[in-house]
Amino acid sequence: MPILSGQIVTAAQLNRMQPRPHHAVGSGTVVGPQTNADVPGASVTVTAETAGARFTAVCTWDTYVTANTTGTWLGRMMVDGVAQTPVATMNEPSTPGRAESTQTFSGTLTAGSHTFKLVTSPNANQTTTGVNCSILVTIYEVV
Repeated sequence: MPILSGQIVTAAQLNRMQPRPHHAVGSGTVVGPQTNADVPGASVTVTAETAGARFTAVCTWDTYVTANTTGTWLGRMMVDGVAQTPVATMNEPSTPGRAESTQTFSGTLTAGSHTFKLVTSPNANQTTTGVNCSILVTIYEVV
């Protein structure tokens, strides 16, 4: 959005020029087996004022294994119910352990309201600890 010489700049134009961060921390645990279960509390709703607004997101999941298990834990970020790529993963099949898995995302939004949330897919003997999970979404109206 160029600002022309002599142009009267509005507050709305200036507001769209600054990045807007939105942050949430989870509030509960998810015990496996589950598939794409919401991490309680790890959700933010944002409003994009313009079509083509960009977002970046940094997401962290905390998952631990309590006993032998099979399969790989998966963490995803959903935008308006659609799973985004890439996927966060952890594989500790034979001994108890813990991992903080982080993944980054970016994309483009239409104008309007959008919900970003963390989901988790723990296997048997895997638990995702929501109070150690977080999502940070930053909206850029002007690119």
